[in-house]
Formats: sequence, structure tokens, C-alpha cells
Amino acid sequence: MVFFYTAKSDEGCEYCIVVGKDKFENDLLIKYGYKDLNYYWFHADKYSSGHVYLKLLNCESDLRDVPKEIVRDCLQLCKSKSIQGNKLPQCTMLATPWTNLRKSGYMKPGEVSFKSTRKIQKLECYGRENQVLNRLDKTRIEVLDNVEELLHQAKKEKDPEFFVNFIAQNKETLVIQERERKSAKKAKKQKDKSEPNLELSEPV
Repeated sequence: MVFFYTAKSDEGCEYCIVVGKDKFENDLLIKYGYKDLNYYWFHADKYSSGHVYLKLLNCESDLRDVPKEIVRDCLQLCKSKSIQGNKLPQCTMLATPWTNLRKSGYMKPGEVSFKSTRKIQKLECYGRENQVLNRLDKTRIEVLDNVEELLHQAKKEKDPEFFVNFIAQNKETLVIQERERKSAKKAKKQKDKSEPNLELSEPV
């Protein structure tokens, strides 16, 4: 599954942030990415973490063009998706254009290298900001079904606004589906708690 978040700058511009749930979805996001999306990739330096993609606006060509508060949102989200990095008071993050990523057949799922180290920026992310993460979490849209098919279709069409339009057109349905999954998960937890913990006694 793939998660889509919406971040809003102080000036009111909306940005799309995309995150793979695990290393396999991260590989799909690399495989089916395309230049027209204008993605910037974030990852914890020297630690495992989620792959976070920020879609730059049409008028932006570099991370320096992006408002600082949006970059902060991406850093916080990426740090929160790192088991080790999330525990640190400070963690270095790597940022580079999607076009600078290289994925070879011998690499394990989730592994990636770079075409040029000159295009990599190192940014510092400090303490966990729950207010930022809670705000982003409220915008989260989860795409669970036919993820690879969707990514393949997007790459085939080469539409820079493909995912923005997809979320806008299917938001209501996707929100209902996620709400149902959360309710089912919560009900299962309550059921597990209410069931007696029967211990088998040893035969005498």
C-alpha cells in the first residue's frame, strides 16, 4: 500500500507527499516513478527509514525553491518512519531528486544508490514534533488495492498531476475504506482483550 499526505505552506500552497508502507512499496515507487512527477526523495542517512517523496510544484525545480515549513514536514515524516532515527534527538536526512536514484537488479528490496552524489543534500531533523505529525496524519489517504497497477498506469500516461487528480477524484471512497479498516482493527483489539486467557494445566 502507498500513503498520500497533504502539506500546506504558510502561503496556502498545497503539496503532495507520498510514502511507501514497506520496502516492497518503496521499490515500486522507484520503479514506476517518472521525471514529470517532479519528485524529491527523502531518507534517513545511515539508518533504515521510509522513502518519502515530495512532489514539487510546477514552478519549482529544486528543494531550495520549496518553503522551509514543507521541507520540515518531510523531514519529520521521514524521521518518524525510522525505528532508530525516531529515537534520536537529531538525525541527518538525505534529499535528492527522484531522477538521481539508481536501482540495480542485484540490490535488495528497499536498497537504492545514486547516479551522482553531488545532487544529494544533507539536512538535519531534530526532535520529534508531534503537532506536525498529527496534522499530517489527519490528511493521510491510504491506497491499498492494485497499487502496482495504479503506479504502472501513471507512468504510462506520464501525467505530472496523475496522483493529485486520482486522490481528488477518489478521496471520499478512500477515506471511507480507511475508516472501515480502522474500525475493524479496533473491534478486533477489543474482542481479543475481552476473551479469557485460558491456560492449559499440566496433567497430574
